[in-house]
Amino acid sequence: MRTASIREAVAAIPDGATVAVDGFTLMGVAEALYEGIEASFRQTGHPRDLVIVHAAGQSNRKVGFEHFAVEGLAKRIVGSHWGLMPRMSAFLGQGLAEAVCLPQGQLSTLYRSIAAGRPGNLSRIGLGTFVDPRIEGGKVNQPARDHAPDYVAIERIDGQELMFYRSFKIDVGIFRASSVDQDGNCSHEDEAVTLDALAIAQAAHNANGIVICQAKKLVSRGSIPPRQVTVPGALVDLVVPAPDPERQHRQTDGTFFDPVYVSAASGAELPRAPFSTRLAIGRRAIRFLHQGDIVNIGTGIPGDSVGPALAEAGLSDAITLTVESGVYGGVPAGGVDFGITAHPTAIISHASQFDFYNGGGLDATFMGAGQIDQFGNVNVSRLGGRVIGAGGFIDITQSARLVCFCFSLEGRNEKFVQQVDHLTFSADQARKNKQTVLYVTEQAVFKLSDSGLELLEIAPGLELDALLRQLPFRVQVRPPVARMPVDVFQPSVKPFYLPARATGKIRETSQGR
Repeated sequence: MRTASIREAVAAIPDGATVAVDGFTLMGVAEALYEGIEASFRQTGHPRDLVIVHAAGQSNRKVGFEHFAVEGLAKRIVGSHWGLMPRMSAFLGQGLAEAVCLPQGQLSTLYRSIAAGRPGNLSRIGLGTFVDPRIEGGKVNQPARDHAPDYVAIERIDGQELMFYRSFKIDVGIFRASSVDQDGNCSHEDEAVTLDALAIAQAAHNANGIVICQAKKLVSRGSIPPRQVTVPGALVDLVVPAPDPERQHRQTDGTFFDPVYVSAASGAELPRAPFSTRLAIGRRAIRFLHQGDIVNIGTGIPGDSVGPALAEAGLSDAITLTVESGVYGGVPAGGVDFGITAHPTAIISHASQFDFYNGGGLDATFMGAGQIDQFGNVNVSRLGGRVIGAGGFIDITQSARLVCFCFSLEGRNEKFVQQVDHLTFSADQARKNKQTVLYVTEQAVFKLSDSGLELLEIAPGLELDALLRQLPFRVQVRPPVARMPVDVFQPSVKPFYLPARATGKIRETSQGR
């Protein structure tokens, strides 16, 4: 290991290299190195024609992964989500680089397979969606369809159809750490998430590639306790101190460092949210939960409303909230700080979280939706001509026992359509998986039936005919249609208890429910 400047580290990246980068929104993002790569390319034309791989979206709509949206710098982007990257999303939509979109969890766990020398991952995740090679194979723009290799295939094992995610060589691994000692040992004590730093470093090292770590601070030899070392120094080639940590190594977009994101509550009151339509949707959605449920929440309305709705109802301890970044407990942050929680109870690795999710550990997930069609399919990955990607949406919605889509009908764009523009959630696959699927809005609640959508509830005071006139297709209606609870639309909610789930599992909560 040696300490290097940004210029020296960037000069070590070969043209045409496959570069794996770590991060989640702006957490874990090596901003100083990203800036340096863009600046070097604009000044010298190198490094160029890179294949850049990222498991999660990495931006705040301004910086982070946006640095790579420069024609000629990247030949191909292999990632999961570009929703918080307007320049990159447009860049890929215009075909200025090949765009391959794979599920976040499959990319995260694939890093470990690459590090271990395995040929790839076998998973049922992605079947029936745009990632399925019989549909698009994850190639979401024309240059990718023309030139990108096949990252996925279909295999049959013991009569079961599975997706095979192929391994590939990683030439350069880039991650960041809070502290790095003189031997290159890294720790993440100030980082709000752990993510994929170790697997990326192992994968690049085992391919005789280059491992580059951006450091928030350099510390003396032996000052990091061995159990706190997240990436051993033997795996690290270059350590680059961030010249301006306040700007280039922020814990989150919103803060340089706040202990609330890495410490337990210790009895502190969790934050509450003011009443809004979004909160009303979250309030209705959480009433489908059971005591002891382990729950994932997605970005958008779920991320902004589910945690606060539970907190105001005094139910935060009745269930376990998780985020795919690896965080357990607390109240999740929203917007461009999605991926962290205030006062978490645990922070584990990105891939380990998806192992748990993909293996069926989730009782429920709350997700947003861009389009919903008459069959119950959902699109979140290509909207208004923008290449957005799926993030962890496919992994999670194909694994959770209850899938609850939370969205508003008040937006500029029509949510209900005859047929979705992109198949991110397959209703047919959900039926095969025997999942319960709900669609919760501020006006009505629907569920997925054997033949499409069925209306379960309508908002108080809303006429049934008025609701049905808004829909471009017929839904099943079984009179009398129930009304959504009145108090979810009021400034404060009435106390309520979540029912127990009759599963035989032993789950206790601090509330004794």
